[in-house]
Amino acid sequence: MRASLLRRATARRRTSGMPADYAMVPPFPRGDWQTAPPFPDTAPTTQLTTLPSGLRVVSQETHTYMSAIGVVISGGSADEQAHLGTVGGAALAEVCAWRGTRNSSTADVLKRAEACGAYLHANAQREQTLYCVDALRDQLGPAAELLAEACLLGPDLDAPGAMEEVRQGMELAFLDATQDARVRENIHAAAYGTSPLGAPLLCPPASLNALSSKTLADYRALVARPEALVLAGAGVGHEELIDLAQTHFEPHLPPKSPTPTITESPYVGGCVLAEEKAPTPAGFAVETNPQVRIACAMRAAEGGWHSKDLIAVCVLQTLLGGGDSFSAGGPGKGMYSRLYREVLNRYHWVEGCAAFVSIHDREGLLGIVGACAPPYAQQLTEVLMSNLLRLGQQPVDRAELDRAKNMLKVNVLTQLESRLVLFEDVARQVATFGRRQTLQEMTAAVDAVSEEDILRIGSYMCAAPPSVAAHGEDLSKVPPFEQVASWRLR
Repeated sequence: MRASLLRRATARRRTSGMPADYAMVPPFPRGDWQTAPPFPDTAPTTQLTTLPSGLRVVSQETHTYMSAIGVVISGGSADEQAHLGTVGGAALAEVCAWRGTRNSSTADVLKRAEACGAYLHANAQREQTLYCVDALRDQLGPAAELLAEACLLGPDLDAPGAMEEVRQGMELAFLDATQDARVRENIHAAAYGTSPLGAPLLCPPASLNALSSKTLADYRALVARPEALVLAGAGVGHEELIDLAQTHFEPHLPPKSPTPTITESPYVGGCVLAEEKAPTPAGFAVETNPQVRIACAMRAAEGGWHSKDLIAVCVLQTLLGGGDSFSAGGPGKGMYSRLYREVLNRYHWVEGCAAFVSIHDREGLLGIVGACAPPYAQQLTEVLMSNLLRLGQQPVDRAELDRAKNMLKVNVLTQLESRLVLFEDVARQVATFGRRQTLQEMTAAVDAVSEEDILRIGSYMCAAPPSVAAHGEDLSKVPPFEQVASWRLR
C-alpha cells in the first residue's frame, strides 16, 4: 500500500513538470552539531556561585541544543506597595520588559531575538519578578546581552507617545484578564486587606494615569539590587554562565545597597465581591450563560515558603485536586481527587471546582475556586466551605493520602523534564531559599507527610476567619460574609 502511494506521488510530480527527486520539505540545514556537550557518566547537578557583586549564578546542564537563561529578582508588587506606596510598577516592568531600551528600539530587540532563535518571557508576581530568554545554545552571548539590557537598562518611556502606548496596552491586559484571574486577585485583597500582599498585581484602569517613567525607574531601583538577583540557566555549562554574567551583568550592576525593611502582611480574612460583567476573550462569542466564580480560602503554611508544613500543604492541594466540567483523563489527570469525586461528579450545576495554593515569603493561602450559574451561588459557597472545614474535622483516608503523594511526585518530576520549568525551578528556589532542594529531598519530604499532618494543618486553617471572593454579573445569591464565617464555629 505504501509503495503504491509512493509511485502515484512520483507519477504526479513527473506529469506536473517537477523533477522526480524533488523534496516537498527541503533538507534540514546541517550545522555544527557539536554545540551541545556530550553526555557525562554522572547525572547533572545544580551548581551555584556567588560573584563579588553579590549576584548569584546557578545552572544545571541538560545537554540539549537550546538553553534557557534568565533572572529572578526578589521583589514584586508587594514590595512596591510597601516601600513606594504606588500601584502598577511591577505590572509596568512586565509589560515593558522587551519593549526596547535607550540603546535599542523595540524592532531591534525583536530582530536580535529572532537571530538567536529566542523565546522572550517576563512575569511579575507579588514578591518576585522573572525575565527569561530561551535561545539556541550557540547564541547564548547575544541572548545574555538581551537579557542584561532588559533587566538592567529598561525601556525608554520618555519618548513622545511611549507612555500613552504602554497605558493602553496595560488597560487592554486588565480588561482581557479572565474571570479566574480577577477572583484570585480579589481573594488576596480579602485575605490581607490593605497590607502589601493585598495590593493588586493587575493594575486597575483607575491607577493608569498615575503611572510614569519615574514609576518604573523607582520600582527598578528598589528591586534590582545585586544581592536580590539570581542569574539562572538550564542547558548551559556553569563556567560559561559565569563568563556571561561577568561580561554582560557585572559591569552594569549598581553597588550593594541596604536591604529594605520587611513590612508584614498579616492574614485578616474578609470578603471582596466584584459584581461586573465577566470579560470575553478576543475571538470568542459573547457568553450567553454568564457564570459566577467564587473563591474560598483559609490561612495555611504559617511561615510561608519557610514553613515546616510547606510540602504537606502542597500534598493537601493535590489531595483536593479538582478541575472543570470539560476536563478529561484518568487517574493521572486528577479524576480521583476529592473535588472530582465528591463535587464535580455529584452536583450537575458545578461548572468548575479546583484547589489552589498561594504561598508567600511569610504567609500562605489554601483555598478552592468554583464556578456555577448565579442561582446556585449559595449552594456553591456552602460546598466550597464544607470541603475546607472538613480538613480540620475528619482524618484523611490513608489510601487517598498515598494517591495524592504519588500524584504530586509524578507531577513535579514530569514537569521538570521541560527545560523552561527546570530553569524556573532552579532560579526561584535559589532566590527563595538560597539553595536548590534535591529531588531526593523533595520526594522524601512528600513521603513523610502523614494523616496527622493533614489534620493538624486543617485545624490551623479553621482557627482563623475565612476569606471569600466572588466575581460575576449577579452576586445576589452569594451569602453574607458573616454567615460564611459562622460556619466554622458550628
